[in-house]
Amino acid sequence: MIKSYKNSKTEKVHIIGTSKGFKGLDGTRAVRILDLLEAAASLDELPRLASYRLHKLSRDRKDQWSMTINLPWVVCFTPVKSGGWKNVEIVNYH
Repeated sequence: MIKSYKNSKTEKVHIIGTSKGFKGLDGTRAVRILDLLEAAASLDELPRLASYRLHKLSRDRKDQWSMTINLPWVVCFTPVKSGGWKNVEIVNYH
């Protein structure tokens, strides 16, 4: 379950389903990934399909994980120990 969004633009994509403000973002796939995060409480519940490219990040994002929407767009999030995700955001990671 998503406990918090990092910014209102990401929350708007999830609630309204629009990718406005994210040039080249596949809005449908973004909502699908955000829905997966909303339904899952732990990393074990997220799909391990290669197309999602679920992986742990490093350096300045060392506590975060990422799932690919469509390159260069990804969803970054931080797992919460009690279950769920915080600071969920859509970013142009590269």
